[in-house]
Amino acid sequence: MFIEDIKTDFYNVLQGNRVLLLVHYDVDAICTCKILQSLFKCDNVSYTLVPVGGIAELKQAYEENNEEVKYVVLVNCGGTIDLVDILQPEEDVVFFVLDAHKPTDVCNVYSDGQVRLVYKDSEENIPNFDDIFKDDDDDEENEESESGREGLEAMVERRRERRAWEERRNTLMFNYTQFSYYGKPSACIALELAWRVSRCGWGCVWAASVACAAQAALHTRTPAAALLDAHHLHTHTPAEHSRTGARVTLEKDVCLPLYRRWSLEAALCHSPAIAPALRLHTLAGHARLRQLLADTGIPLQQARQAFRSMDVELRRSLLTALETAAPKHKLPTPTHTTFLLQRVHSPTLAAMDVVFAIMGLIEHETLPKAESFQHALASLDTESGENESRRLGCLSAQRALEAVAKLVHATLSARLLHLAGPFSYFIVQEGTPESRLVKGPLWLGVAARWCGAAGQGARAVVASAAIDDANCLLLGIPPRYQHEPRNLFGAAFEQAATKCGASVSLDHVDSSIITLPLAQRAQFLDALTALLA
Repeated sequence: MFIEDIKTDFYNVLQGNRVLLLVHYDVDAICTCKILQSLFKCDNVSYTLVPVGGIAELKQAYEENNEEVKYVVLVNCGGTIDLVDILQPEEDVVFFVLDAHKPTDVCNVYSDGQVRLVYKDSEENIPNFDDIFKDDDDDEENEESESGREGLEAMVERRRERRAWEERRNTLMFNYTQFSYYGKPSACIALELAWRVSRCGWGCVWAASVACAAQAALHTRTPAAALLDAHHLHTHTPAEHSRTGARVTLEKDVCLPLYRRWSLEAALCHSPAIAPALRLHTLAGHARLRQLLADTGIPLQQARQAFRSMDVELRRSLLTALETAAPKHKLPTPTHTTFLLQRVHSPTLAAMDVVFAIMGLIEHETLPKAESFQHALASLDTESGENESRRLGCLSAQRALEAVAKLVHATLSARLLHLAGPFSYFIVQEGTPESRLVKGPLWLGVAARWCGAAGQGARAVVASAAIDDANCLLLGIPPRYQHEPRNLFGAAFEQAATKCGASVSLDHVDSSIITLPLAQRAQFLDALTALLA
């Protein structure tokens, strides 16, 4: 069921009780967790925080921490599965679900109160209860009570109606579940709650700003929806300055990741938005890059040194210069409106940079997952200037972006982006330096979108990378993902697995990401090609 009032029916219920907080490993979930932690601290709500990576981890985390816990809050996990069926909780346990993954499981929607959904997205076209649920007991009783010719005819008619109802139900459920997509960021809902309980400080606004910036970086929402989310968030910014001197502003900025920490040339070469249009995997690509810098009036020597060391006038004119030069080189718009954190005596911090830093921490090559989660939370702090967690995340993100760029250039230049019916696919070669960094769903997804953008984004892309000696990850990116991010690969993967008999694991929260044995990958791709042809 959906709750009606986020303050009365959600937050006030938690106060005075111990809460189990289960948070998924993604940028939006971590930002939401940061806001909820701030609220819990202000109101002395005791809680146990457990990060979870998939459905199996979610079940394990609940089983290990459910003693004397009557209220469970799930952030970006649990909404797309039948929670009661999978977790088998006691009848007095209540689950509050704040999940941006869509579509929401209908069993959660029509729960009698044990599962309570914190927010209803206007894009969800949820089927009516009577169209998808039917009581079989009445039909059985009628069949047993009636006899004779008239009873037989009535039974046949009821069975015909039952088959027709089941066909309509199957059609409704197929239309409802065929696409996976993302709703409004959970952090924006958490910020709305903070506003309602008068706890909306700059730290909460900044966390929600980073979650909104993740939409642009990961293309999880349509541009129009993302713009509306950002505008709504902007209206919640506090009027007063915080005691730390930090404030969040919505301004136009260059769409280059980590460029304030990199050189301008390196940022252009490793930008998932601009680099594909420069076609750096070709012989003429670097000449095109040098021509772009020449057209912006930035000497190569300046572009190759740290951005903070560049001439002040060149830095100030960068945004205008890139906007002017972009049409000549047929580049996508090199600027975007984004959130910036401005603090006294500290460099400006862009929300998009923190998005990549958190991604770098979540899929860090050496840190344990639990430790990387805590670093990701710490990277959202606004209390001080630079902190160690954010620096660690930015360095990891830079290495990962370099690996993504090398992987994509090698894939495209060697023509390893294979055509298979209506989609293209590539496989990260095992044993390469890039395979150590680009094997998680976040960075593999960046590489897949980069490959798709290099081909004008007209075709869907499937990417795969080995995660250990026996298993691999496989994910799908829809065509024209920049404009319509709804993804049909979740349903397609499930059907292809059934068709070929592959041992596919559907443990990931996002249904467009699966795990399967390496030995069955070729067989599965053949079945997927035949299915979508």
